[in-house]
Order: sequence, then structure tokens, then C-alpha cells
Amino acid sequence: MDNLKKLKRFSKIVRILSKYGFEEIISRGNNFIHQDQDNELFNSNFNQRFRLALEELGPTYIKFGQLLSNRKDLVPEPLIEELKKLQDDVPAEEIDIYEKIRDQFGIEPDEHFSFIEKEPFAAASISQVYRATLLNGEDVIFKVKRSNIQQIIESDLALIRDIVRFLENKYENLQKLFISEIEKSFENAILKELSLNNELQNIERFRSNFKNSKDVYVPKTYSEYSNNNFLCMEFIDGYKVNDVEQLEALGLDPKNIVKKGFDIYLKQILDDGFFHADPHPGNIFILKDGKIVFIDFGSMGTLTINEKQDLENVVIDFGLKNPKRIVRSLKKMALKHYIENEKQLERDIADVFDYLEYNTIDTIEVQIIIRKFNKILHKNHILLPEYVYLLLRGIALIEGIGQQLDADLNIQRSMQPYAVKLARQKLYPKYVGKKMLNNFKDVQDILNDLPEDTLKLIEKINNDQLALNFKVDEIESIKKLTKDSINKLVLAILTLTFGIGASMLANTSVRPFLLDMPLLAWIGYLMSILTAGSIILLIIKKK
Repeated sequence: MDNLKKLKRFSKIVRILSKYGFEEIISRGNNFIHQDQDNELFNSNFNQRFRLALEELGPTYIKFGQLLSNRKDLVPEPLIEELKKLQDDVPAEEIDIYEKIRDQFGIEPDEHFSFIEKEPFAAASISQVYRATLLNGEDVIFKVKRSNIQQIIESDLALIRDIVRFLENKYENLQKLFISEIEKSFENAILKELSLNNELQNIERFRSNFKNSKDVYVPKTYSEYSNNNFLCMEFIDGYKVNDVEQLEALGLDPKNIVKKGFDIYLKQILDDGFFHADPHPGNIFILKDGKIVFIDFGSMGTLTINEKQDLENVVIDFGLKNPKRIVRSLKKMALKHYIENEKQLERDIADVFDYLEYNTIDTIEVQIIIRKFNKILHKNHILLPEYVYLLLRGIALIEGIGQQLDADLNIQRSMQPYAVKLARQKLYPKYVGKKMLNNFKDVQDILNDLPEDTLKLIEKINNDQLALNFKVDEIESIKKLTKDSINKLVLAILTLTFGIGASMLANTSVRPFLLDMPLLAWIGYLMSILTAGSIILLIIKKK
């Protein structure tokens, strides 16, 4: 980023912070700042002034405030309530939409559209939206990125990186709040949201995931009128999901819509690993035939295969009410953690189970759950991946919709069918075989790297780069230990070999069959169990 531009932007930020009464924060390094404090803004409380300052600072800081409003583990509740008021609606930018289309696509608009709305019907900090009609009569919308918004956000992100680096170097305690990780996550999210190409790809991926669904409709996109600054998609003529009166007028059962919506969202998370990260009522519509439509795909959550498996374990343990295993899964999921008392953590989770089990949405006090979760995260300095916070926000929004449509919905009971389904899948021989194959590949990678790693270790010893402080008292004991370890390694390899062979046979049609699986596969699994048992016996005997 150009230093002059950064300086100008920094000066503007300083002026705005000073205007809203944060002179005390910046005056330590900027003694020249002075602002007339005979102003009603200075009589406002801190939370309100902070929110107003973010709104005036622009889109980057509005988005950052919205991100903080989801981090109940870091931000106090009064400030969160104020940050929820952050408005992404801003005055529309004057854009000649006809000229914009000519410039972006090199076409004459009248040759492709019978109508284009000259004024946007919606305007946000990053883009604004126009209605149009194709020559074939199809109604569409244009999502148009604001001018220079890319440069503004990138310059703001560069400044935020500098500020975070400065704060962490100056205040050691801030490192425990993981502000660097939060900044990186925020930067990644907002840059994705800036790319309309990315949003187009999100829609098409979402469409692929629900191509066989009878309950979901995905808006059509028009790639010939879309690029990184322009997105053309089908206009959805539907009703907001929380418009109970209209839904009932159409003969639709709100409770059935809640059930379908919850199942659809769980499918996004647990089956697809790709979910809508902002499912508020304004982004979910119901068509006359009862189909559910998600819009605005700029913010999506994505899970890797390993993250999806970790989450599946949490869902299974949640459905089966197993606090001990949930703690284990949370530790595995966490980017960083300092758990002081696991038993207490298990009891806290068990309290949440009891609370959810015997209450319906209309009687549940969400703030109690939030406080418990905040306490867990804060006490143990747990930093979870960003997708977890997106999930928590998404589920909270879905819960809010459920509360309006069906007060009898019980979240834990609704999740139990998925938990049972996932648990069964994990016990199925094909899944077990696949898991064993992956584990075998991990072991194989370690063994392949072992010679090279050993050579590097020897080289360091020869070059006096490694100091070894260890005394050999009983060389015979070392030899015996080595022999036992090799025996166990051989048995472990045999266990994996039999297991992998059995899994491969399980996917064939080799006869004879026993319980819908080739008999040879069962024999392979039996041999794998026997060799695994031999390892266990060796360990017990050694003790």
C-alpha cells in the first residue's frame, strides 16, 4: 500500500475517533489532536460512541463491528447489543447503470434488456442492487460493486494489520485474546465478500449441493452478465420466512417450514461442509409452492474434510449427551486452548444439555447459554476456528426464525436423527475401512520421511548443532525395548494390511456373501482384530 495513501487514511481515522470522544486513546501518540468536547456525542455512553464511529469510518469497520458482535467470547454483552445496531445501509452512489453495463461487458443494454431500473432498490456499504428485465421477459437483479471500494477496504485492512501488530507488541496480555488470528480471519472473510466472482461460484456450488432437493430452490445466475464487479441473478418473488400471516394465507404450515429449514441447514453443515453464514429472515424466502430460497451468498462457511469430521463427532456426542467426548472434540478443534479443569468443563456442558432437553424455544433463555459458553471459552482461553463462530451465529439466527414460527421446536431433539445417522455411518464397514486406509497412509508418510529425517538428525550431530543429554545405564534394556517395539510395529502393519484388504474386498462382489458382504472381507476384519489383540496382549504383558 502507498505510504501517502495510508497516512491520509490514518489521518481521517484519527479525526473520526477524536470526533466521537476517543481522543484519550490516540492523544498519547498524537499530542497535536484537539477536539471541542462541548458536544452531545461526548455525553453518549462508550458503546454508542464506538458504534457511531465505526459507521462513519466506513464499510471495513462496519464489517469488523459486525464480526465482533458475533464474538461473545471476547466482547461484553452491552457492547454486543450496540454493535448489532450497525447499519450496512448507506446512501446510494450515483451510478449510470447503462454506462456501467457498456463499460463492463461491451454490450448495448437495450439489445439485451427490455427494462433496467436506473435507481437501486437497495444499497449497502460494498454494493447496491438494481432490478432489470431480460428481453425474454425474465426478471433479474444486478448486484453492482461500489466504485473504489476495493482500494478503500484494502487500505483499511493494511492499517488494521499495523495496529494489531503494534498492540500485540506493546501489550503482552492482548496475545491471549488472539487478536492476530481474529484480524486474519476477518481479512479473509471481507476479501471473499468483495469478490462477486466468488459469490457466483458460491451460488453454483450451493445449487449443485441441492440439485436433487424438493424443498430448496436456488436462484438462476447469468454468467454472461457477471464478473468480479457485477453479478446478475434471478429476481426472487417470494415471501420472507418469518411472514407468518402470509405463509398461512398460502396454506403453508409454519411449523413444517421450520422443520424443513432446520433439516436443510444441518445438511449444509454436516453433509456438504458448505453453509450459508448469514441466514437472517431477509436472506430466506418462501415461494408459493413452499420451497425455501436462500439469497445473498457473499458470506459462506466452508469446512475441510477434517473439520467436518470433528464437527460430526461433536454433533454425535451432543445428540448422545456425552460431555466427556465433547471436551475431547473441542480440544481437537481448538486452534489454541488452556483448559484448567476438564471435569468442571464437562459439568458445564452437562448443564447445557439439561437446560436444552427440558425447555422449548419459547422458555429457553438464550443469554444463559451464551454466558455459559463465554465462561468456558474465557476461562480456558479457547480459540476455535472461524467456521465455528459462523455456525453459532447461523444457528442462532435459525433459532430466532424458529421462535417466530414454532415455539415447540427443541434443538437437541431436532439434531438427534442426524446424530444417530452419523453414528451409524461411522460404524459401517466401508467407513471403517476408509478411516483405516487414511491412517495407514499417514503411517506410510511417516515411514517414508523417516530416512530423510534421520539423515538430517545425523548431519546436525556431526556439525555439533544438536546437543544430546542422555545417559545409557543399561544397554541390554535398550536393545530389548527396541526389539519389542519392532515386533509391535510389525503387528501394527499387519493389522492395517488385513484391515485395508478387507475394506477393499467389502466393496467387491466376490462370493460367497455373509450379511451382504463378501466372506473374505469378514475374514480380513477378523485377522485385523486378532493382530490388534496381539499388540494389546504384548502391552499388558509388558506392564
